[in-house]
Amino acid sequence: MLPLVKPFPEPDDAQAQLGGMGTGLEILHNVLRAGEAARRTAVSNDPIGTAGRRAYEAHVRTIRELHIEQEGWVRLVHGRLELVCSPDRSVAMGVMVGDAATGQASLFPKNARRRGPATGLVVRANAGEGASHVQTALFVAGAGPCGVALSEEEACALKTWFLLSYRRKVGDTVRIDCELSQPKRFEAGFVEEWGRRILLPTLIMDGIEPLNDDGPGEIDIPVDFR
Repeated sequence: MLPLVKPFPEPDDAQAQLGGMGTGLEILHNVLRAGEAARRTAVSNDPIGTAGRRAYEAHVRTIRELHIEQEGWVRLVHGRLELVCSPDRSVAMGVMVGDAATGQASLFPKNARRRGPATGLVVRANAGEGASHVQTALFVAGAGPCGVALSEEEACALKTWFLLSYRRKVGDTVRIDCELSQPKRFEAGFVEEWGRRILLPTLIMDGIEPLNDDGPGEIDIPVDFR
């Protein structure tokens, strides 16, 4: 049986939903622009995977900086997940590379690369599972400078969203399909069901390519491709 895909909101409704969460399309597109710019600094003599790592690092840094500066959010290291958290500690955001179904209303996307147990724990919290399923001891350490540590109650109640993106070259352009989505079910390292998905317009940039492949990319625990 194919998984159900919830309908996407109309663009104006999407903007309203983003605003209600304390974010916006300009912020999220700027995160993706920063990742693409960082990716293009990789050259052929860099280690394999440099382009993907630089893109991921820029995504994390920028999603934090823009939300902290413009919306008053705070840095959150949630287990091994690098996130940014709303001032009331109810919502967190991270970044994730998706597959070719990303941003497509009629398709069901998955993460492009296997992710580790920290992702599974926030998905269980998204699904409303109790403290017996959400091992909050993993989450209270490692807040770091200017970061926040969550209580057990806050970790169980936290709703985590991911800026899911899929990059492809089309002619002389790079197109980045994207959505802000909340995973609901996670199995064997992959998101199998999304609770809410907010479709975002495709970001189109000129097609300058780096001379270095993506490598294993952004994952919370390094493992092999599926």
